[in-house]
Amino acid sequence: MPRISTSLIRKARAIDSLLPALLAPCRDLQAAQNELRWLREHVEEVGQTRRARPDKWAKRALLRQLVHERSRGKPLQYILGTEHFGDLEIRCKPGVLIPRPDTAASVTHLVSLLRNSKNLPPELRLLDLCTGTGCIPLLFQHELSPARSDINLRLLGVDVCDKALSLAKHNLQRLSKDRRVKTNRQTHFLKADVLIDPFVDEYGQVLPLKTALNYASQPVYWDIVISNPPYISPSAFWKTTTRSVRNFEPKLALVPPSKYKHTDTQQGDMFYPRLLDIARDVESKVVLLEVADVEQALRVARVARDLDIFDGIEIWREDPNAPATEISKDGFDVIGQGNARTVLCWRGQGTCWLGKSTTTSATPTAEGANRLFRDTLTTSVNSAETCSPKVDTYDLRPQFDLKFFSQQDPQSTSHFRRRTWKYDWMLDRHLVQTKP
Repeated sequence: MPRISTSLIRKARAIDSLLPALLAPCRDLQAAQNELRWLREHVEEVGQTRRARPDKWAKRALLRQLVHERSRGKPLQYILGTEHFGDLEIRCKPGVLIPRPDTAASVTHLVSLLRNSKNLPPELRLLDLCTGTGCIPLLFQHELSPARSDINLRLLGVDVCDKALSLAKHNLQRLSKDRRVKTNRQTHFLKADVLIDPFVDEYGQVLPLKTALNYASQPVYWDIVISNPPYISPSAFWKTTTRSVRNFEPKLALVPPSKYKHTDTQQGDMFYPRLLDIARDVESKVVLLEVADVEQALRVARVARDLDIFDGIEIWREDPNAPATEISKDGFDVIGQGNARTVLCWRGQGTCWLGKSTTTSATPTAEGANRLFRDTLTTSVNSAETCSPKVDTYDLRPQFDLKFFSQQDPQSTSHFRRRTWKYDWMLDRHLVQTKP
């Protein structure tokens, strides 16, 4: 990083004695002036809300303290306590990842595609995995609800971190008091570990997602799955992130946990196969996954294509509303301008919801046959141009709590695993339609 010139420091000091300290994190005089103005406004607000001493010396001391914290690289969002996410003001605290504008742009673009759909079900369910501050479901609800009052939204944010869940609930309560923000009573947050497969992995105090959904009496099936998971590889964490991110934002939300014999790239991509498995299990029609760059986006898109359950896959750039479109060497449409930031997958009814076309291969496969069988259960025979309303379906595979059985009898775990695999082979995960 180039050093700040002496002339720039002198110019900043001539404007305000506090400005030179802000040049290091801002690297620009105009940006430093903006941050100093925001810090002054924050000090005034703190003085009013906390009944601080009204004298100017106390405010000046607080301002100097905040400028010092910012000069050491502490994110401005942690100092001010908020960050704008779309039209919402989201509370931020150390230990929870700061919402990014790229994420808001993807959510807003998804809502714009769904807003004019004539085929949305009466209840639309959205599952946000690795929810953090809860910004994604809150913005989704705020932007879709005013335009589609005929749709009942059910939103669930999932995270493994208690601090994140507490902040997400605080954001929900805070925004529900704002008359300008649309919220409902069907927004909840749940603690679960999305990386754990209950039929393969051992787990401790944090339950796997499917078990947590059962215990919380939440639906098993969800229409839309969105996730901004940890996706930065260990090497990229040191090479591409700023000092402010490395020193102050939670590494748990940035870098996936290490795993034996995983390469650097595999560790960065660790969440995506599991997230796509979850999307398949919950019968999601639309999946939106945030990524780091175009290389990771292509890897995730290939994993999604190999599952052979989606009718279409797209890659969105930072500005997905821009008209620019290109086709990658793997045949995926790349939408918008800027760096690649999101992978969108859709299938079944989601094709109609998004106004997309079917782009799957014509070669029949076992998974494709299963998907065709499931779609016939939920598609009206007499309607060729519209999507059918949503119906609940139930998996015939028996559910076992492996941890419970292993505690009762250590020899029983492998027995029940073999039994569930036998049911998978016999029933081939066929679904049966029932009345809602």
